[in-house]
Amino acid sequence: MSLSDYNGLVQSIENWSKRDDVSNMTDDFILLAENEINKGLQLRTNEKRAISTLNTDDRFLVLPDDFLEMRALRCTDGGQFYDMFYRAPETMNILGTAGRPFFFTINNRIEFDRIPDKAYVMEMTYYVGLTPLSSTNTTNNVLTAYPDLYLYGCLSELHKWSRDEDTAVYYEQLFQERLATANAQEKRGRYGPAPAMRSEGPTP
Repeated sequence: MSLSDYNGLVQSIENWSKRDDVSNMTDDFILLAENEINKGLQLRTNEKRAISTLNTDDRFLVLPDDFLEMRALRCTDGGQFYDMFYRAPETMNILGTAGRPFFFTINNRIEFDRIPDKAYVMEMTYYVGLTPLSSTNTTNNVLTAYPDLYLYGCLSELHKWSRDEDTAVYYEQLFQERLATANAQEKRGRYGPAPAMRSEGPTP
């Protein structure tokens, strides 16, 4: 069975682990692996854009329902775009005067560093989580592009569950290596390959 859909992944988990007594646990292993994938994988196809207006009576914006992680945030003022800069919640300094916001932080909402002096259009680019696999949703863009990431993540979780620490560590290392490779591949897809190095004059 091909490792291209939910049923194939479930079968591969059993085949690779050489266990036939985990069928009632595979959904848990998949869910736990998906949590780790969501934390570490920045997939280009999981990027979305949203536009909101920050009004003069508030310095908060509601997060999109499918928000996972912010990639970029900027505001529009007089036809010009201005990048907003992130600050950790504990380091955010709230200004007492109204004006164009400069910093933002994220709690359960987007919080800006000051009340705006006029309405500003905010454009955010953010990551959404992957669509979870199930018997009714049998595939998603991560499984299609990086099936081994799913497999190694699930096998790591299986062996954690079975208290086989050495094997769990082995598959966790494979998972992290594949995660790094996937992120590098996504970055190349976004920006293209690194420019070739050139030297002037004859090559020694």
